[in-house]
Amino acid sequence: MTTDIDSGGTDLGSAGTKTRFRSGAGVYALLALLLVAVAAPLIAMLIRAVTGYNGDPSALGQLLRPENLRIVGNTVLLGVLVVVISTAMAAPLAFLMSWTRLRRHRWIDIAVMVPFLTPPYVAAMAWLDFTRINGLGERWLGASGGALVRSVVESPVGMAAIMSCEIFTFLYLLLRNRLDAVPASLDEMAAVAGASAGQRFRLVLAPLLSPTYALGALIVFIRAAGEFGTPVTLGNRIGFPVLVSEIYGNVTIDPLNFPRAAAFSTVLLTMGMTVWGLQQWMSRREVPFGGRVARRTRVDTGWWTAPGWLWIGLVLLISVLVPYISIILGAMTVLRSKPPSMDNLTFDYFARVLRPGRGLDALQNSITLALIAATVATVLAVACAMVIARRRGAETRARATARRGIDLLGIAPDTVPTIVLVIGFIFLWNAPWLPFTPYNTRAMVVLAYVVITLPVVLQNVKVAYAAVDDKFLEAAATSGATAWQTLWRITIPLLMPGIVAGWLLAFLLGVREVVASSMVRPASLQLLSPWILGQFDQGHRAEAMAMTVIGVLGSTVVLVVLEWWRNRMSEKRSR
Repeated sequence: MTTDIDSGGTDLGSAGTKTRFRSGAGVYALLALLLVAVAAPLIAMLIRAVTGYNGDPSALGQLLRPENLRIVGNTVLLGVLVVVISTAMAAPLAFLMSWTRLRRHRWIDIAVMVPFLTPPYVAAMAWLDFTRINGLGERWLGASGGALVRSVVESPVGMAAIMSCEIFTFLYLLLRNRLDAVPASLDEMAAVAGASAGQRFRLVLAPLLSPTYALGALIVFIRAAGEFGTPVTLGNRIGFPVLVSEIYGNVTIDPLNFPRAAAFSTVLLTMGMTVWGLQQWMSRREVPFGGRVARRTRVDTGWWTAPGWLWIGLVLLISVLVPYISIILGAMTVLRSKPPSMDNLTFDYFARVLRPGRGLDALQNSITLALIAATVATVLAVACAMVIARRRGAETRARATARRGIDLLGIAPDTVPTIVLVIGFIFLWNAPWLPFTPYNTRAMVVLAYVVITLPVVLQNVKVAYAAVDDKFLEAAATSGATAWQTLWRITIPLLMPGIVAGWLLAFLLGVREVVASSMVRPASLQLLSPWILGQFDQGHRAEAMAMTVIGVLGSTVVLVVLEWWRNRMSEKRSR
């Protein structure tokens, strides 16, 4: 069945085709928008890497120096470690929260999102504070236990573990949503046929999850390679430089060296595109479910329930409890040299940072810009998802090329570390030949947030779209529904869980985003993450921790409300 939005009518064709646009103009306009927003900054960065910048020659020839090769090797090693640790944290948790009775405990979903709400440099600082001499680690575990934890934290594996506590949420949500969409009948048919649990996993579940896992691993690897908070705070301390910390240092610390930053950015871009190519190859092996899920899979875990709870507890311990106890005590402790007794704790720092002229302006600005950017990114992602889902046989070669271009550009920001995109924004939108530019305005920050968060929203919408059964659209066409009625009363409601999840992730990413917030915002505009980072740099540790707690609590309230709404939507659909 085919539903034509522009004409307002319907047209019956083969089952398997979903709602789609007839007008090629809309497709080409969407492609042009993505070319300007995503591709142009990357091209500008590559041009500057080859030609140099502001009279300085290209630094590409310096990449083969031994010290630079070591930096590249450190980046790859860190990314692989984060993927391995994130997989170990996310995969069992996704299974437990999707296919077992533990999925009733939705508070676990909210709890695992808390590290995602925390700026990564804050988490690194919290762990350093926990493991410092006379810190909480030594008070709880003794001198030898504290020294052991400190030795682990202050190592590349410790860096990867801290980064995984924040990044594994991406992989967890992707795997859980994919597991939610697996029809119970698939597993039940295999069981009836006599397949063992291992055979059902190897022959049924693993092929269904492989493309999603490949995408999640890609996201984790690129985010690990592009994350600068933990490498700057912890990596520099232990002598473990990576590409992103070198790029950031070259554009923020005198003497500025933009050609060297551009040269390192090309390495990160090449790594991202290579991993993206691998993911595309894996996605071709995707196995369709053959329809929308009518009944979710449920597995009786028996005595494995206790180890499941133990694993959840361990994940929450290292990702939430330890860092947040350290953050909260850091926000309330008057004298760090003394134990956190009642006479050494205060709430004054929370009131202090919320005064006008202090951190309140930064908090309000971040929330406002993140709301705008998340909404724009969601609208853009829904349009992209509907164009991408179009059947190939019903379009011209030009439109097919445009559709593939939209698919590529929509996900491209996730294959490129954020700092590479930001360097491209600076080279492109700060160019003197532009007749008009949003650079040095709030619109530039919103544009950066939209581009950075677009892939997250798009992937959630695409996953939801894959679970939409064409029979619903066929029934609507048979009943005489117009294209817009089908879109607003059937397609959009079915996509709503993915839309809401994507919008939420985009909003939270925007609120806590630090690289773009620091490098493309107007000098007079205060934003949350740069403000917190500035307080750390100025030695106002308690104020920085207090604002972190406020920001995370506010985001958690939003998360709870939206999660409650998402569950209600799910219950209505299952009736």
